[in-house]
Amino acid sequence: MKTVAQTVIEADHFYTIAAHTGNVIQAVEGTKEAGTVRLGKYEHKPEQEWSFIRVGDGVYRIRNRASGKLLDLTMTGTANGTWLHLWEDVGGTSQMWTVQPTPEGTVRLRSSWAGGKCVDTVGMGAAVGTVLQIWQEVPGADDQLWTIAEVKERAKRAAKKAEEPAVEAAAEAAPAAEKAPAKKTAARKPRTTKKAAAAKAEEGKAETAAPAEKPAKPARKTAAKVAEKAEPAKAEVSAEEKPAAEKPKRKCAPRKKKETV
Repeated sequence: MKTVAQTVIEADHFYTIAAHTGNVIQAVEGTKEAGTVRLGKYEHKPEQEWSFIRVGDGVYRIRNRASGKLLDLTMTGTANGTWLHLWEDVGGTSQMWTVQPTPEGTVRLRSSWAGGKCVDTVGMGAAVGTVLQIWQEVPGADDQLWTIAEVKERAKRAAKKAEEPAVEAAAEAAPAAEKAPAKKTAARKPRTTKKAAAAKAEEGKAETAAPAEKPAKPARKTAAKVAEKAEPAKAEVSAEEKPAAEKPKRKCAPRKKKETV
């Protein structure tokens, strides 16, 4: 039988643990003590990803990425049908698991505490929401075989996300460059404002000059009054001159000489 290469488990790396249907082991309530462990569709969530802390040859503690809690046995049970849950690291044997490779490239996860019983699914299910348990090895049982795969798509998606803002920024930069002349035209607006201000200043000056002319009107009125005053004076002078002109006429009347007898 051809042997399929196994995933090499390394420290500080994260992995998914998938059933034969592709659904992965996930912590449904990973932030709580005794959080339930079930199968779910992989959506690149941290509660679906695990790290393996090496304890011995092929023996690991399996830690959830989201909560940091370890895969453990409910009530430290050892019987068939004991459920799996999460618990804080207490250094107990119930939190230790042996990763046993198979020729098909899958693995069995055996409990060090429960005498090598395998991680299994309740009712031999593999659908979303199926609860995990331990059970004695059943040869050929698919629900006891798991595929461990390193999480790599997260880095790729992060790189794509990093590229997307750069592409968007470049796309936004092109229209911004085209709009640059419009910005220059907009910068000329203050000049127009200055012209308007200058025009307003001139209008202000004109308005200021207009009141200055108003006092001149009384000056004209004063001149008229002076003229009016002057005219009676002239009339008086002419009235006085007229009698002076008539006096010579009286002097010009010849006197009759007395005749000498």
